[in-house]
Amino acid sequence: MIRFPLLTTLLLLLALPTQAARLELADNLTLLASSRGQVSPFERALTLPAGDTRLLVRFDSPLDPGSTNESQGRIRSAPLLLTLTLPASGTLKLTTPPLADSRAIRHFATHPNLRLETPEGSHPLSATTLPRSQDSLMTDYQALLARYDAPARAAITPPPATLAQPATTPGAVPVDPELQRRYLAADEAQRKAFLRWALAL
Repeated sequence: MIRFPLLTTLLLLLALPTQAARLELADNLTLLASSRGQVSPFERALTLPAGDTRLLVRFDSPLDPGSTNESQGRIRSAPLLLTLTLPASGTLKLTTPPLADSRAIRHFATHPNLRLETPEGSHPLSATTLPRSQDSLMTDYQALLARYDAPARAAITPPPATLAQPATTPGAVPVDPELQRRYLAADEAQRKAFLRWALAL
């Protein structure tokens, strides 16, 4: 006799609507950290409670969008800090605009413009690009996010990434700005490969 009311209560609790939204990520976005707890970079969808959520994501794409073997390599953005206000329910999707060629992919990696797809339509998102100096193979992204996730949720703006111009020595050849831009846009693995190649000359 006691089992029936207990079972009924459990079923009613399970049937209550949850106050959470489902957030899906586009294939070319990698989840690095969430203010709502530990995440895996292999997760393609999250169930998050309603309210403000801060995420660190990264754009990661083959340079040739039609390539299956990635023969032209990959390009990755610096970590992107997002603040989302999620509804109590529904499915949302974090997306990028269509990127047809390697030029568009390179441009997007340095000038990201993410979008949030909702049942009401598509909305542009404001993302803060964190300096690459805070991004390495051993970075604890959860700790990095915590640095920008102040208790009062005060607006913390990361310091702007500036190019340090080395002091020039007499007779030195100036650094090609295009070469410098490409080096800074490369991910850590690409930089290491470039340096190995340059030092082998």
